[in-house]
Amino acid sequence: MSNYTVDVSNPDDEHGPAPAPLDLGRLESEARAAAAKHVANLLQRPEQLEKCDQYKRRVARKKASVEAMLKTAVQSQLDGVRTGLNQLQSALQDVYEIKESLEQMETTYKGVQPLHKKLKDLKSENNKFCQLAAAQENINHIFTVPESVKRTRDLINDGKLLQAHKHLTDLEMSRDDLLLELHKQPQKSPTDNNTLKNYFTDVNKLSNDLGKQLWIILQRVLLSVRREPTLIVTALRIIEREERLDQAWIKKEASTGFSPPGRPKKWRLQGFKVLEQAIAARIEGSQLEDRQTNNMWLVRHLELTRQLMIDDLKVVKTMLPPLFPPEYDIVNRYLRMYHTALSAHLIDLINQELEGNEIVSLLQWVNAYDSPELLRHPELNIDIKEMELPPLLEAKYIKLLEKQYLENMKKNVGEWTNNSLKTDLKDWYKDGPPETDSEGHYNTSLPFILFQMMEQNLQVAQIINQDLVKKVLELFVDELNTFANDYQNVITIYRDKHQATRGEPKYFVHYMIANTNNCCVFGDYMKELRKRYLKNEYDEEEAEEGSDIRKDRFQQLTETFLTLSRTGATLILEEFFLDLRNSNCFNELLTRNWMNKTDSIDTVCETWADYNSDFQHLRPASFDILVEIGQTKILKEYIRALLGKKLSFKTYDERRNSADKITREGEQLKQLFIKWAPRSETKTWDVLSSIAEILKLKDTSMLSLEVMGLVKSHPDIRSDQLINILLLRGDMKNADAKQMAVDTLNEEDSIKPVKNKGIFWDLSGP
Repeated sequence: MSNYTVDVSNPDDEHGPAPAPLDLGRLESEARAAAAKHVANLLQRPEQLEKCDQYKRRVARKKASVEAMLKTAVQSQLDGVRTGLNQLQSALQDVYEIKESLEQMETTYKGVQPLHKKLKDLKSENNKFCQLAAAQENINHIFTVPESVKRTRDLINDGKLLQAHKHLTDLEMSRDDLLLELHKQPQKSPTDNNTLKNYFTDVNKLSNDLGKQLWIILQRVLLSVRREPTLIVTALRIIEREERLDQAWIKKEASTGFSPPGRPKKWRLQGFKVLEQAIAARIEGSQLEDRQTNNMWLVRHLELTRQLMIDDLKVVKTMLPPLFPPEYDIVNRYLRMYHTALSAHLIDLINQELEGNEIVSLLQWVNAYDSPELLRHPELNIDIKEMELPPLLEAKYIKLLEKQYLENMKKNVGEWTNNSLKTDLKDWYKDGPPETDSEGHYNTSLPFILFQMMEQNLQVAQIINQDLVKKVLELFVDELNTFANDYQNVITIYRDKHQATRGEPKYFVHYMIANTNNCCVFGDYMKELRKRYLKNEYDEEEAEEGSDIRKDRFQQLTETFLTLSRTGATLILEEFFLDLRNSNCFNELLTRNWMNKTDSIDTVCETWADYNSDFQHLRPASFDILVEIGQTKILKEYIRALLGKKLSFKTYDERRNSADKITREGEQLKQLFIKWAPRSETKTWDVLSSIAEILKLKDTSMLSLEVMGLVKSHPDIRSDQLINILLLRGDMKNADAKQMAVDTLNEEDSIKPVKNKGIFWDLSGP
């Protein structure tokens, strides 16, 4: 047993530095001190002395247990050391034996080396013998090549492809072995090489003929698998044999540098190409018509393609796997081929510049591709994501189709709106009122025709994708903005013709009411379309009138038709005010005749009541707009008469009676609109009573308070208007009236723009 030491000075030793020697004396003293401390802890009280014997026995048992454990551990360590030493001794003996064997081999090798030179001649003779043996083996094939070629061709023609391939392989092996021997010759002869190749020329032709037969079988694989599956198996066996021969010659080429003519044939790769071509031909063959022969040619073609693809993939999934080798993964490979061929065919269709409905049909078909209608058909259940197939059409082609579709739709929508407006315009001249809805509101068919067309296109777009829905709806908004301008121009021309010959058209007011209602229908229907098709695309809250918040295009369109509705209401009221002007009722206000008569305002009320029977056919929103415009204009006419200086009061009684009459007529007009338009805002009529109080006030010292109240409630009043009201009293000089107006309005503030536009801000002079 040898001692094993570790160099402690070497920090890289794998066992680390040796442990320091044990100081037994120090350890013994430390143990005694610890024991004394332990005994002192045990014997702190007198009564504990009685337990000394018990403590001694306990310590003795513990000591005996520790000693037994120590002996066991030391014995185990000794056994392990003994076993390790024995193994080291055995290993050392093995090393000595191996060393002796290597020395013997070296001695033997030195003795064998001279034999290489002695056997060189034998080696040369052996090579010649092998060449002669190969020539003798192939001599029969060489002389029987024409006969073998003929026999092989007959087998190919008879459809006995496996036998034909066996003969073809024998011919190729004979040719290739001879060419290899020529290749090995030190002095190569191109003449001999060419002669041999020419002699075997028919072998290459046979290989091509056999390949053609195989490609025909693969082209008809879906038909053959139903009728004669053995043909497919035969073709695949031949292809796999050729693949193995290709691999064998590739390896041999690496060592010899020789490759036979036509190798590698790569028939497996060629077979896949044939399958791809067959799939492409089947897809193209499903197109039986074109645009010239049938407008629905694309719909029929895509439907036939869908049915064909489902039938083909059913066959592929159920019948081909048992016939093809597992490494072909024929189901997934065939599906990828179909996917690629279909994608290429659809791109060809796109390049033919499809038209409107054809684009829709193609986009719908592409969307249905990964659905139960095709790949996810219950009998197929193919997951594109799981197979990691690329999109059937790249995004750029989808965008191109959508762009073409939107351009075509824009053109069609422009034509539809223009033609619909022309058709609707003819109805405006009919000798009869327009149609009414269930609530008695006049309308024409224009908005319903246009929105029916929009609804149909949106439903089609919704089938394709939601993004296209948004684009289509935005296109409609843009086109309706253009249509709104055309609509307004047509309405204006219609009004001008009526004014030129007021009796024609006979039902002018009725059709103007219908067109005003149409504007509300356009606005309401666009809101409905937005909520139905673009639930989260735009804010639901409508921007308030005059708001600084930028309105989206839908809100802008609603504003456009609201403006057009106000225009329509204004044109309707033109008829009403034309009758009032003809009756001269506004011109008689605040005149001497007016002071003693009530005809003027009575005429206004009676005329409004007469027209109100027509106004009731307006939609509520349009009616409210018309009432707002109507009562504002009537009030302005009244105030304009007050400011016109047509009447000069001679006495206070005249002024007081006129003021009372102004108050009564203001209340009369107010009650008129409360009666016929309960929803309308009638507080604006209170301005007449305020003006009447200014006129009626006898004590001029209190006049400034009344004037101040008028200015506070109507901050848009101008100084010239206030001066005219004061001068109407007849008891103030021009300078006094002007001074009071200046003091009341604060001239510096009066030149600032008025934020709240009231009844006075745009009131022109008489």
